[in-house]
Amino acid sequence: MSNQVQVSLKEEQDRLWKLFHSHRNEMIVTKFGRKMFPKLDYVIRGLNQNKLYAMMLHIEQSDDCRYKFSSGEWMKSGKAEQHKEPKKLWHPDGVRSGKDWMANPICFDSVKITNIVDSSNASMIFLHSMHIYTPVLSVYESQSETPMGIPQPSTRLVTSVRLDYTEFIAVTAYQNDALIKLKIQFNPFAKGFREGNQGDRKRSSPSADDSTTDESSS
Repeated sequence: MSNQVQVSLKEEQDRLWKLFHSHRNEMIVTKFGRKMFPKLDYVIRGLNQNKLYAMMLHIEQSDDCRYKFSSGEWMKSGKAEQHKEPKKLWHPDGVRSGKDWMANPICFDSVKITNIVDSSNASMIFLHSMHIYTPVLSVYESQSETPMGIPQPSTRLVTSVRLDYTEFIAVTAYQNDALIKLKIQFNPFAKGFREGNQGDRKRSSPSADDSTTDESSS
């Protein structure tokens, strides 16, 4: 069954992720959490229309290195910080039929990334700054409509998908000028960069006010 399941991104988001990946994508992490940009809008095919499924997202560390931005490029700068098991978030739509999941993109737009280890916010995922991460979508088959937050012995992992071009480096402020220009060009909520001076904002953490709004997508 897992060989038949195909996962991609919604066409517009797929194009943006690939474009940003070509410039070594960066995502802002803040105390109050920051949404990711581009978005993770998955498109799934090949599920059994009549069976029940649930979707889970986690963000895994891609390697065991820490990075730094120097002379216009990213390079390894030492061993990664010790990391614990990544936080796993079920899609808020819960358990649905394969037909329902395949009808529309699967969006995780409530997820925020933070640099606070013990955040109590259920939708926040902790990431170390200056480390590389990759989002992972896991598809589970369920025998009932019971919420997946409740343990179910009959739950079966169908597939886990990592799209290489959704890899990014977590940062507290953007490092690459070329990437800043892309964020401004394509992110409708990047008004802080449009109104301010890019050079002044580079390598300085965003304000808490920016970080708490839904408009503050990385």
